[in-house]
Amino acid sequence: MSSISPINRTISDHISITRTHFTNKGYRVHSGLQFGCELVLYADEPGRVHSDFCVHVVPPDGSMDWRMIQTLTRLVVSTGKTLIVAHVKEVSKDTTKDKTMEDMVVSYGDPAVRYIVEELAIATEHAPFRHKNVMKGVGMQIKH
Repeated sequence: MSSISPINRTISDHISITRTHFTNKGYRVHSGLQFGCELVLYADEPGRVHSDFCVHVVPPDGSMDWRMIQTLTRLVVSTGKTLIVAHVKEVSKDTTKDKTMEDMVVSYGDPAVRYIVEELAIATEHAPFRHKNVMKGVGMQIKH
């Protein structure tokens, strides 16, 4: 953990906070460099399963334009993954009175500052978990 003020957060800080967020949710989190994003998420050991999600972490200044989303969406189509856009927000103790929300808080830095990670999933028809119930013919056989 580094000594940072909320004003001086870097993209590396946001990636670390996001990594902790998804680790706390039970994912195995690895670098997404080979897929053109910051992180990839695995439901199990990477040797046993493919990653289903690419995570793009929004920079501290909140900048993200439509070109970035279009580029990332095209990348995840070719890799068969779902894109998750992660936005890190600082929260106070008062905003997390709900137990469910409190479980999502990540403490980071020294002194610790409290953050939540808002997630936006952007899926395409080729991404995981988007199965269509379409009959496909193979020779004389019909596959459901």
